[in-house]
Amino acid sequence: MKTNPSIILPACLAVTGLFLSACGEKAAEDSSATAESSDNSALAAYIVEDAHTEVKQISEVFAKPDPGTEVVVGGEVMGSMNPFIDGRAMVVLGDPTKLTPCNRRPGDTCQTPWDVCCDLSETIKSSIATIQLVDDEGKVIKSGLKGVEGIQELSYLTVSGTIADGSNAENLLINAKEIYVADETPYKDAPPVSGHGSEEEHDHEEAAKE
Repeated sequence: MKTNPSIILPACLAVTGLFLSACGEKAAEDSSATAESSDNSALAAYIVEDAHTEVKQISEVFAKPDPGTEVVVGGEVMGSMNPFIDGRAMVVLGDPTKLTPCNRRPGDTCQTPWDVCCDLSETIKSSIATIQLVDDEGKVIKSGLKGVEGIQELSYLTVSGTIADGSNAENLLINAKEIYVADETPYKDAPPVSGHGSEEEHDHEEAAKE
């Protein structure tokens, strides 16, 4: 039986096209995975094994946020509904001497305790810092911090770095040089320090809008 060349050629081209397409997708996936692995390695390089000494509270540093000043601060990953920035090495750190995550308020069942929605908005504003990791050009590294060396919501971190440009009485931004991730927060058993009060009834959704 004779085979029609006009049928074989298009079929071969179609198969070749699918093969090349699949190869292209695989190459793109491999390239993306390699880049992500490289970024994670770059972030892990900022993590240190020993806790910093002479750690200041974020609210204390916030009182005088002079850009260029070297600081060491400690705090918990809290102060926002979403304390991590997807695809960027940035995290919101809150002062546990001024803010109380909802899970430390007796009887509170908030599903996102790190949003500290029971605390007063003015207290939150002056008790949080945005920590970021930047490259040699001063640009924020394009890789998320969540999960790096176990960092997650409510993790306690100590950070050494420099107060970044753009910091002022309304905003504290720190370029981190080193980050220590504690096994647990030293404030895990601390009583509520601010907010509407654990004995008051409150609506988390309404509080989050403040």
